[in-house]
Amino acid sequence: MTTLSPTEAPSASEAPETEHSSESTHLSKGLTLLLATTVGMVVGNLYYMQPLLGLIAIDLGLSESAVGSAATLSLIGQSCGMLLILPLGDIFNRRPLILISVLLSICALLLVASADSLGWLSFACLALGLSTTGTHMTISLAASLATPAERGRVVGTVVGGLLTGLLLSRTISGVLGRLIDWQSIYYIAACMLTCLLALLWYALPSTKPQIRMGYIPLLTSMWKLFTSEKVLRESCVFGSLSFAAFSAFWMTLVFHLERPPLNYGSDVAGMLGLLAIGGALAAGGVGRLSDRFGARPIIGLFQLFTLFSFGILYFQGETLLGLGIGVVLMDLGIQAVHVGNQSRVYSLSPEARNRLGTIYIVIYFAGGALGAAVGVWSWTEFGWAGVCSSSALFMLTATFYWLLTIRRNRV
Repeated sequence: MTTLSPTEAPSASEAPETEHSSESTHLSKGLTLLLATTVGMVVGNLYYMQPLLGLIAIDLGLSESAVGSAATLSLIGQSCGMLLILPLGDIFNRRPLILISVLLSICALLLVASADSLGWLSFACLALGLSTTGTHMTISLAASLATPAERGRVVGTVVGGLLTGLLLSRTISGVLGRLIDWQSIYYIAACMLTCLLALLWYALPSTKPQIRMGYIPLLTSMWKLFTSEKVLRESCVFGSLSFAAFSAFWMTLVFHLERPPLNYGSDVAGMLGLLAIGGALAAGGVGRLSDRFGARPIIGLFQLFTLFSFGILYFQGETLLGLGIGVVLMDLGIQAVHVGNQSRVYSLSPEARNRLGTIYIVIYFAGGALGAAVGVWSWTEFGWAGVCSSSALFMLTATFYWLLTIRRNRV
């Protein structure tokens, strides 16, 4: 457990929220569902584009690799936003920060819809990534409102909402991409998010600052947290490598589907995303397993599970059945690892949850950005076999690291 230095320690009037904070009484099932819906809708904005990459490339007269690189900027933007904005949740009321994030996401969606060149599309994707800070601030809010005994379940439920939104957004955009132009999809998303903003305005609770600290000391304190928390560092490695594998696969799937012998379009890419929602819906159950048996064993088991799924995708990825089975297994494994990691991270230090979440999620999405870039490169150079091999290598590295550190911490 991290110990604050005397200059960072709050006075009695500045005491951080504790594990027995009265805020936990406010976490009703309805509020939990709203928080899960919020993170799902906001993070989904980043993934509408993936099944549409081919359509956007044709419409704007660009190459697939150029559009894929522009889409990758949304992950980079999200990492930067998390690093610079998410820690503010430890020193400010999280309610207005979440509301502002949703409002900025609406504006960014309109920017994407109006893009007519590679430069404008790249800028819009970067802005969209920067505006999604509220997703993980909402998760940290849910973790703070939950009691210790239910934290794994609550985090699993809210993360399940995030994952459902991430995957369902692909399905929606993939199906609609066959029916309407891709710009209209982003206008529709902006309208839905506007309705969510109105609901959050009335229902989202206010929170008290968990600690008083200046912005620069707040940012610099994250290095101390990172170097002092072994569990945090482990979770960052597990999470970033697994999300790298995930991003490499999904960034290039639509290119694979459009080529012989499959010859499918964006709608099939979206339907495969719908299959993967089973993994997201299982996130709450994974959280309960983490509460009961500890998160680390769950992480190790599902890393192997995910590695196996990429073997299926490698050998059977030329058939729709093989892709469907591989997607279901891969996504279940990735989401289980993510839920286990967040259960560990948010249990470390109540007064630093947003900073802990910042460190984890920045490295997590940095891994995703790396994976997306490696996926596009692997597809360009080696095709589908290269994508599956790259993803499997990420998971194999994560599994070896889990084995190397198994004696250090078993929680």
